[in-house]
Amino acid sequence: MRLLVLRNLSAVRSSFSRTMSSLAPGHLLQGAHWDYRIENAVKGDNTHASAVFKAKVVPREHAPNAPRWAIIKKASPDDKTATENLYREYQSYLLPGVASAKCFRQMYDVIDNHTIALEWLDTTLADVKYQPDMRTYGLIKTVLKETLTSCDVLDGQQCVNTDYKPANILLSGIETGHVIAKVGDLGLVVPAGYLFNAQPYAMRAPEVFLGQACTKPSQVWAVAAMLLCWIKPGVLGAGDSPHPYVNEAWCMAKIKRLFPNWYIPTPDEVERPTLKSAVEFAIRFSKEELIPQAISPFEKESQKVNIPEQLRDLLRLMLVVNPSERPSASAMLGSREFQAVQDAMI
Repeated sequence: MRLLVLRNLSAVRSSFSRTMSSLAPGHLLQGAHWDYRIENAVKGDNTHASAVFKAKVVPREHAPNAPRWAIIKKASPDDKTATENLYREYQSYLLPGVASAKCFRQMYDVIDNHTIALEWLDTTLADVKYQPDMRTYGLIKTVLKETLTSCDVLDGQQCVNTDYKPANILLSGIETGHVIAKVGDLGLVVPAGYLFNAQPYAMRAPEVFLGQACTKPSQVWAVAAMLLCWIKPGVLGAGDSPHPYVNEAWCMAKIKRLFPNWYIPTPDEVERPTLKSAVEFAIRFSKEELIPQAISPFEKESQKVNIPEQLRDLLRLMLVVNPSERPSASAMLGSREFQAVQDAMI
């Protein structure tokens, strides 16, 4: 079995190398409206299933309003996960309202069955450090509006994005004060209730840790958790977990410390063996381990960083541990708390 795994890994690496070499700097790809000249590979946060490149757009005659840059994503035909994610991303743009919504990165071209061209933005939320100043507050206001709008658009199609994270929030204009924020990487947009054990650890909703599928409320939690752990790194997630085996339990313990009213079932109350182990360790970690114990309940923890009270109120409203009581994205966009953030953080 180990030999088989090593052979498969070697095959994937070999295929990835071929993909990288086939799109070397200077390589020209032909699109439907304009062409794309490869500039360089894009590293990102090292979680890309596909190879990603920055490309210069080469306009053709009678092709006005061509952008200057684009992102090229290419999935290796030998990589099943990358191919599936790329296909899902393409399919996501066919959902009514997605391609026309300003909250999503534009898809420019389907170059072939394994290659797409997308809108380029300057940076990501992951590359920006939180600062308690008006420029950052303006950035947060825009990110909140666009991410919640993206949730609402997907809600209308009975779909959810299971991959909200700072690296997938694309930004331009942050130095000008006229911030553009868009949601990118739609390869993990799936029908609501379809995918289990999903979402990045720091953004994973409590009910998903407990074995439920990702649903509409799960992505509302993810947006709020994403902002919270961007503002205060380490408060959620498994980055400081003592061992990969206990990552889920470690994350659950942090949620329990932030929200003491969250009920973690005992091992006898769950069926899946791995979940039995996770809840057992989560209960223990929340009481015994130093790092989770250093996390205070949300009201106190959120006072440890300098954030506007309006933002604290909004995060509190979104971070409800019971998914049946958590507001929808549509409700959040129409809430007094959301409007207060939009009015105050200018």
